[in-house]
Formats: sequence, C-alpha cells, structure tokens
Amino acid sequence: MFKSHCRLCNADKELQLSHIVPAFIFRWVRETSANGHLRFGMNPNLRVQDGLKRHWLCAECEGILSRIETSFAEKLFYPYLKGTDSIQYEEWLLRFCVSVSWRVLTFYKEETQLDKNYGHEALQRIVEADTAWKMFLLGKSEHPGRFHQHLIPLDAIESISNAKTDLSPNLNRYLMRTVDMDLCRSQITNFVYCKIPRFVILGSIHEEHPNQWHGTKVRLKKGLIQPQRYTLPRAFFEYLNGKARREIELSSSISPRQRERIEQSFRANAENFVGSDAFTAMQNDIEMFGDDAFTWHEAENDPAP
Repeated sequence: MFKSHCRLCNADKELQLSHIVPAFIFRWVRETSANGHLRFGMNPNLRVQDGLKRHWLCAECEGILSRIETSFAEKLFYPYLKGTDSIQYEEWLLRFCVSVSWRVLTFYKEETQLDKNYGHEALQRIVEADTAWKMFLLGKSEHPGRFHQHLIPLDAIESISNAKTDLSPNLNRYLMRTVDMDLCRSQITNFVYCKIPRFVILGSIHEEHPNQWHGTKVRLKKGLIQPQRYTLPRAFFEYLNGKARREIELSSSISPRQRERIEQSFRANAENFVGSDAFTAMQNDIEMFGDDAFTWHEAENDPAP
C-alpha cells in the first residue's frame, strides 16, 4: 500500500490494490474453464490468474464497493448462472452497475489520452458522469441523474433470423464467458461498456435516441431480471459481434510456443473441460457455426481486459 488521493472520496490515505472488474468474476471464469488459466486480450501470450488492479481506493471506499459486489454476486450473478429465471433486485443493482461503470471510466480517464479523441463538450460530459457516479456511490446523491445504467442479461443464442451481420464464430463464447471493457463514442452516443459473463453493463454518458432501448434500464428502487423482450439498437449488436471478432484476432497473435502449451494443457485437462461452462459455450458455437467455430477454441483462452 502507499499513500495518495483516493479516486472515489479524494482523501489522501493509504490505498488498496483494487480490481477494476470485480475479482469474483475472474474467479468464476477460472473455476469454470478447462484448467483455471486466463490470458488477457492485450497480452495473450501471458498466462494470468486475475484481472486488472490499480492502487485507487482507500480502505473505506474499497469496503463500499466490496459490499455492493457481494450483493450482486449473491443475489443475481450466481443465481442467474444457476438457471434462476426471475430475480428481483433493489438499489444494490444500480449501485453495482454504477460502481463498475465508474471504475472503467476511471481507467480510460487515467490511462488513455481522452483529450486527443474527444472535443470539449464530450469531455465535459465525461467529467459530469464521473462526478455523478462518485456522488451516488458515496451516498451524497440519491440518484446518478441522467447518466443511466443499462443491464443486458445474456445467454446462448439459439438462432438469429434475418441477420445482416456476418456473425463471428465465437459469438456465444464471447457473450457467455468473456470479460471486456471499453469507452465507446459515436456521433450520437457515448457510453461505458463492461462485458462480464452473461451480462453487459452500460453506463450512459450521452444518448440522443434513448427510445431505442427498452427493458434494459436499471431502476433505482426495485425491478425484475427475467425473460422478456429487450429492444436494442441494431448498431449495438453489430458492436458486440465486432468485439467477438476482435477476440479471434487477438487469439491469432498467440505465439507457436504458447499454442503448444495450450494444446498440452487441453489434453491434460480434457476430462475437466467436458461438461464445464467453457465446454457448453463452445458447443453452442459449434451448433450455430459448425467447423468454423474451431477457429477460436477455448481450451484455455478466456480473454479478459
């Protein structure tokens, strides 16, 4: 630990080594893979055991986020993955989504050059979203205002009718298992994107056509996560499909030596792989795409940010 300003409360205190995407998510991905290894998309030749961490939070603020994560994990994440199809949530869900969106936004603020890609107005919106999300997490405001959160539950795709997009052959594996994050911007929208197994969390910074989203907005007090009709912009599905294709591109950069290690590991853990969640996700891709699905297998490679 070392002393600096806490990114959440801004006090000068000893800082904890905090996860950007919560640790329990990576723990689940490891436990449900073939052999418990992860490879980050940014460096697929390196095996890792955990997600990105930074010295960002004091002990008190780390405790705030930890309690929020526990509620999400115990009340929604694990029950949903076990097949519970109707889950009632309360304010903890909005707080969890805000906490994830805020951490991802903080990562892009601190580790990318936003001022080179964003104009003054867009940068001002980012500052306002950052402030609103922090005030809500600290209990200094009752709601994050216009910077809404959207939660999109996911599972295997059985079929897609009238799909104009050339679908990525790892699409189910991406939706069901991959951890990913992004700060997205177009002429009409700007949002924080965090993909975790079976869910997409979107932190809205600017949206000119909010009526294109139905069923995804996280309510403040209570709501239900259940099978229902979700309406999303077509461009967002194309974005997800592009993200899946990006994972194929990243996996193709794995060195011959590391590919051999993956194959050896796969053969050594084949019995563990069969019946695992990773196996189920790959099966769904094979059923949709046939032999093309083998262009990106998941013997070990659960990409993460």
